[in-house]
Amino acid sequence: MPVSRPVSARPVSAGPVSEGSRLRAGVATVAGGPAAYLSVGSGGVPVLLLHGFAGDRLTWQFNLSALSSRRRAIAVDLPGHGGSTPDVGSGLVSDFAPWLLEFLDGLELPRVHVVGHSMGGYVARELARLAPDRVASLTLLSSAGLGTAFDLEFLRRAMAPADVAEGRACAERLFAGPSPLIPRFGEVLHAQGADPVRRAGLERIVAESFAAHAGGGPPVDWSAYPMPIQVLWGREDRIIPMPPADWLPPAALYRVFDNAGHLPHIEAASPVTAAIRSFLDSCDAARSGPSDPLS
Repeated sequence: MPVSRPVSARPVSAGPVSEGSRLRAGVATVAGGPAAYLSVGSGGVPVLLLHGFAGDRLTWQFNLSALSSRRRAIAVDLPGHGGSTPDVGSGLVSDFAPWLLEFLDGLELPRVHVVGHSMGGYVARELARLAPDRVASLTLLSSAGLGTAFDLEFLRRAMAPADVAEGRACAERLFAGPSPLIPRFGEVLHAQGADPVRRAGLERIVAESFAAHAGGGPPVDWSAYPMPIQVLWGREDRIIPMPPADWLPPAALYRVFDNAGHLPHIEAASPVTAAIRSFLDSCDAARSGPSDPLS
């Protein structure tokens, strides 16, 4: 559930927008509303990056460039977040999966690798379950929705901090230790909570998707997920603790990063990005190499 510092990106119209290594921004129309995204790179089987609760596409700014070295990398704002539609529908994150399918259709992407952080991991898994033929691989990063318990009260505080000080206190829990990013994260959390439309959407997501499951639930039935799966976690995650290894797919790669909390892709950006990139490359090579007709 990260928030982020701004990145400079030029807004453009809907449709493919990558030109080499240049970071571009776009807005596609999905289900009657906007889907804001960043895109960089070209070629290969693209990778779709899904942010966490109360975050947005900019949380991937430390990873986008490196991930685009051999493929197009796309980070999209989920409904109720960033520049995408404020309409979260029922508030069930499972409903974001068909929304993403329409987004992929709009960008003419028949098949993608999917990387999801926190709530984005939950959405990524729902997308892979709904349309396994569209998901080349699944990387779950400090993921929600795996049946483990999580800090529900933190979600409620983080979506509407009373003041900047409380925003900073929330931001501190996201990190394993002191970080120069914490003050800015706290300011953004507080600013976002002051937007009544955004806050209402986040409240609905919490009420419908998370409140009943804060104490945990049954492990995921992984038989519906034929694609390669990788699971990455920060050892000092205080929001969603690491799941037991036997709750994960038997063949999944499971890596834990020391000195990282709930934001390993920010706190340990280089090794986490390297792990994702290596996994995606190995999945492509195992499938059909550079001649993959869907690349």
